[in-house]
Amino acid sequence: MIVAKSVIPNQYWILKQDDRKVGNIEAGPDGFQLRLNNSVQQFKTLSTIKQQVHISFEPVIERTQPTVTNQVNGYHTTSFPYNAIFDVKHQVPLWTRDERSKSWYAAGWYKVKKGRSWSVAECPKLITLERYSYQGPFQTQAEALAS
Repeated sequence: MIVAKSVIPNQYWILKQDDRKVGNIEAGPDGFQLRLNNSVQQFKTLSTIKQQVHISFEPVIERTQPTVTNQVNGYHTTSFPYNAIFDVKHQVPLWTRDERSKSWYAAGWYKVKKGRSWSVAECPKLITLERYSYQGPFQTQAEALAS
């Protein structure tokens, strides 16, 4: 029995028989081209290949990647958050960039006053918020600018 394994979904298949490659199927503008044992044949549809050559197609296994949410308490982060917590003293969601990191970052957007002027910062370090006056957190940069 010849088994077709999908390499590129709906475009390219490798044909195997007893765990060795015996050919391939390639989709083209005119249909499908079958290369099997040094011969090339043209077919209009995959169903005709299945019927005439007796090839079984492996079901396509869709690989689902885990969804990575770069958020802490609903506020975005610039990288994957480790050690996510909510700092009650400062009222900000905090996270680190590594499991063993000692640098804490605040999730979201903030307005920080350095000197006489305010600037908008995305995920600033906690030490920045401790040293300067700030407003936030905000969900978006536009919200921070508007406040």
